[in-house]
Amino acid sequence: MNCHTLLMLLLPTKAPLERPSFVGSIDSETRPVRCHWEDASHAALCDEVIPAIEEAWAIQVDELGWPAPLSDEDGILDVYVSSDGEGGAYAYGPYEDQDPSDGRMGTYAYIVIDPEFETWIRWTMLHEFNHVLQYGIDMTEPRYVPWEGTATAAESWSDPTLLPLSEYIADFQASPWVGLLGDGWMLWDDHEIWSYYEYGAALWLFHLDATTGDGAGSAGLDMWLDGAQDSLENEPDFLDALGLTTGDWVAGWMDFSIDRTAVGTPSTPSWAETYGDSIYQVQIDESLDVSELPGSIHPAYMPLQTGVVYGEITGLAVGTELLITADGDPSVLWAVLAAEGETGSWLVGGTLRWEAQSESVVVGVVNLGTAGFDSDDPLEASDVQLRVALSDSAASGGTEKPGGCGCSSVQQRSTMGWLLLILAVVGRRRLEL
Repeated sequence: MNCHTLLMLLLPTKAPLERPSFVGSIDSETRPVRCHWEDASHAALCDEVIPAIEEAWAIQVDELGWPAPLSDEDGILDVYVSSDGEGGAYAYGPYEDQDPSDGRMGTYAYIVIDPEFETWIRWTMLHEFNHVLQYGIDMTEPRYVPWEGTATAAESWSDPTLLPLSEYIADFQASPWVGLLGDGWMLWDDHEIWSYYEYGAALWLFHLDATTGDGAGSAGLDMWLDGAQDSLENEPDFLDALGLTTGDWVAGWMDFSIDRTAVGTPSTPSWAETYGDSIYQVQIDESLDVSELPGSIHPAYMPLQTGVVYGEITGLAVGTELLITADGDPSVLWAVLAAEGETGSWLVGGTLRWEAQSESVVVGVVNLGTAGFDSDDPLEASDVQLRVALSDSAASGGTEKPGGCGCSSVQQRSTMGWLLLILAVVGRRRLEL
């Protein structure tokens, strides 16, 4: 569900100075949870909030293993049914370490939900409770994808019938050039593209859990615990955490970058079986017929760090060998890929050879950042074109890596990171679902 959680945390000018006012409350009989209402006419909504939080606690803490919420002074997790949410919902906690001895820069948090969410109470509580748990592990994490992607995936991990809204997944697939570090706010502010990108990143969390977790949500928890630290310095950061969770974040991201090309097609992988409709296909920037080779794929938008640009080569005969090369900013480390249904391959820093197994092949290029790229660096797009030729026109180099559902290999280890620059003024965000 859409919420303002990270916005409240990162921009103090947007954070509430005081908790919402209330005129009445009820307590859970099984958990340290209290629901408050600001208007007596909304009291009945707390009758839905309490069991929803109890359910979220039982599943996400007791079953999935997330550390229990940290407690404020009275030991109660507070939920406020209040118009202070400005039409939405959020979790918020103070920007200070609750327990300096636990090895984590975590804090307690409370939840605010607008009464207009009355038809979405349970769904929203499953989402916002996960944010409360995230606060308890690492409140310093600045990127939207781990916050909102994980909380959106947690809705489904808590109740498999609660799938992310279609527009979330479609938006994520529509802008692969944004990568793991960008978000819908950035898309609107920089390009006036309306997008629920970070919520749709649940698709990537489902892949992460299918490949490194237990299929029931353990990878989301592992990623958050792997990113925990005991100071305000965000090290290990998001990509560092992924390196610990996956063994190599580059390998994990490249495998997803291949697998996502099959989503929304007849070859949709099992981990994304509910997203077989064509509206979920990844954005292909340009299609070239084999007769146009050698040729170049020109991105509609240049990729940010970890961003991916895709093209397609059609009219191929089975057995035709393609040579796929990134021609871009020489200060950037580029990776290229080829994918056909459930099979694919990728390579960092060279020309990838791919033998066509069907009439068409998806090709792609990934921005892996500049030398010394750190997870706390600001986002920056880099110029690139994806050059594709037939095998008699280039030589191969680099280290080829198989990927996709049909392949497996031991991947090389990489370390990179990035740093967020927080703007003091944020534009708009639609609050309704």
